[in-house]
Amino acid sequence: MRVIRLAFVFILLGAMSVLAADMRTETLEVRSGNGKHAFQVQVAESASDRAKGLMGRTDLTPDQGMLFIFPQSGLQYFWMKNTPSALDIIFIGTDYKIKRIAHNTVPFSEDVISSDVPVKYVLEVLAGRAAELGIKPGDRIIRIP
Repeated sequence: MRVIRLAFVFILLGAMSVLAADMRTETLEVRSGNGKHAFQVQVAESASDRAKGLMGRTDLTPDQGMLFIFPQSGLQYFWMKNTPSALDIIFIGTDYKIKRIAHNTVPFSEDVISSDVPVKYVLEVLAGRAAELGIKPGDRIIRIP
C-alpha cells in the first residue's frame, strides 16, 4: 500500500510540473547593489496560473522562479499551502521597484504573507536567494516580461 501511495505522489508531482510547463518562460533581471541577476521565470498571468503557483513543485533551481502578474496594483496575499519548497517572495510595484521581501517562507504553511503595500508583480525564488544575491527593497527589476 505504501508503494502505491508513493507512486501516486510522484505521478501527481509530475502532472503538476507538466501543468506548469504550459506557462511561458521569460528572463527577468534584477539590479541589486552588487550587479544584475537573471532568473528564468514562468509567468503566471491568468487567475488559474496564479492560483496554482509553485504548489507541488520541487524542481526549482537557484536561477529559476515564477513571476505573478496581476491585472492591477493592489495588496497581494500569498500562502505556502501545498508548496514543498521554502521560497523568498519578492513584491514589486508598478515602478518595477522591490517593495518588500518575505524571506525563507515556511513550506506547507497556511499563514498569510502580505505585500503590505500595493504591488502589481510578485517574484518567487528559492529561499535564501535574495539575501545571497544582495537583493533588497528599493532594488529595481530591469525587465518585466
